Amino acid sequence: MYNLAEVRFFLNELGLDDDVFIISDEVWGNAKRKVIDRYKCSSKFEIWNNLIKDFEATNSKKKYKSDFEVFIRESKLEDFINENGETIFVSTIHKAKGKEFDNVFIMLDNFNPTTDEEKRQLYVAITRAKRNLTIHLTGNYLDNFAAENFERVEDKEVHLPPSELAMHLSFKDVWLDYFITRQHTISQLTSGDSLLTNGNECTTTKGQSVLKFSKQFLNMIELQKQKGYYLKQVKVNFIVYWKKEDTEHEFKIILPELYFER
Repeated sequence: MYNLAEVRFFLNELGLDDDVFIISDEVWGNAKRKVIDRYKCSSKFEIWNNLIKDFEATNSKKKYKSDFEVFIRESKLEDFINENGETIFVSTIHKAKGKEFDNVFIMLDNFNPTTDEEKRQLYVAITRAKRNLTIHLTGNYLDNFAAENFERVEDKEVHLPPSELAMHLSFKDVWLDYFITRQHTISQLTSGDSLLTNGNECTTTKGQSVLKFSKQFLNMIELQKQKGYYLKQVKVNFIVYWKKEDTEHEFKIILPELYFER
């Protein structure tokens, strides 16, 4: 959360110098208004807003700078996603350990819990669910499973590949150094903005180049073409700060969302 552009903008507006220990209500309110003016159309505005409301709920009387800094450093994106939204978190069983969700969907393809370790993994996955659990599997090892409100459905249909694919790109999918000379243009963009594709790069709607794909991801695009999927749309998903290795310099980078169609 600390590297999210909306959060960093708020911190800059607070102007938390070393001699500041308590954030006044006036400074806090002014910084909030500045974020609203700049990022009210951002697709990540709600995440920032939920973070602020959570901190305000537990720090209603005084807002200590140190408390707020620790709060941001220890916060994770999923803590502030609206549970009534359409966001789906995809995780390995190992990374989901210790977390709980109202609705859990487990995909077990070619998974056969014959060892104690595999049984423990399955137990961890199942116990992540607080309300509803759905398990998709290709084996028969749960055929004798019994539980309250348990329903077993056998699907023998042949499912065709989807007509559309969406991909959320990460650091390894973009050419990080390319962003260094594109800071001014990136600063004018907001999460949710549309980008245009031109070969191995993406431009703004005004034709300004802001992003280039990594060689690894260009191979991925080619692989999707071989499967019949063509890149049709690109949007700014996240704008985050990245620190170049072996330097103290930070730069804004774009992590885009791509849509493919068959």
